[in-house]
Amino acid sequence: MFQQGIEIKNLTVRYGDYVALEDVNLRIRHPSFVVVIGPNGAGKTTLLKSILDLIPHEGNIRIFGKRPKEIRNIIGYLPQRERINTNIPILVRDVVLMPVSARKFVMSKNDTKKAKKYLKIVGMEDYWNHRFDALSGGQQQRVLFARTLMNEPHILILDEPFSGTDVATKMSLIKLLHKISKNKTIILVTHDINPLVECTDVVVLLRRRVISYGLVADTITEENLEKLYGARVPVIRREKICYVAGSDVHV
Repeated sequence: MFQQGIEIKNLTVRYGDYVALEDVNLRIRHPSFVVVIGPNGAGKTTLLKSILDLIPHEGNIRIFGKRPKEIRNIIGYLPQRERINTNIPILVRDVVLMPVSARKFVMSKNDTKKAKKYLKIVGMEDYWNHRFDALSGGQQQRVLFARTLMNEPHILILDEPFSGTDVATKMSLIKLLHKISKNKTIILVTHDINPLVECTDVVVLLRRRVISYGLVADTITEENLEKLYGARVPVIRREKICYVAGSDVHV
């Protein structure tokens, strides 16, 4: 059953004289799988940080009718990988258990069991005692994803979660996201929507303002993409599914 999840009204974010987001309005049902795309500098990360109440902003944001900071414990956040220090010489188990260690000094058997469960879900159960900084980029991203799931969040906010991953890892994570989106709201920023078109409920085209928001087939049009990127981007349609030709546009 759908319910009102996230409501954003008149969101504007300024960095000094620079306007990163202007008058953004969105209603996101729960559960749903939402993908946000747009060119570099479009305000995608700023939107996610605003939803998390990590930066000052104008306007009103409510999650399940409450302010974000009131229900921070039910939100899982995976920032861009390049914004995370991946060279810290700690073990994989310590990375996954970070959300728990932030709340208490002593881990319970249940905490350990849950951490191993999520590592197994992302295919990293055999790396429990491995050093995190010795893993490949894709392996590190899997571990970070497991960490994001540790608090069993109702809402997942993911900023370029496939960065640095190989094709197999990307498709594995997409399959997992599709599965868990049945009872969670996922907001995912990406440059390449094509691998997600068959599991995405709605897509947001963002360029400081919302260019368009809705079902993939209705929103991914050549007209809308030209407004988004400032250049013509071909769209290939197959029945109710559409793909962006030459995807991964960074205009």
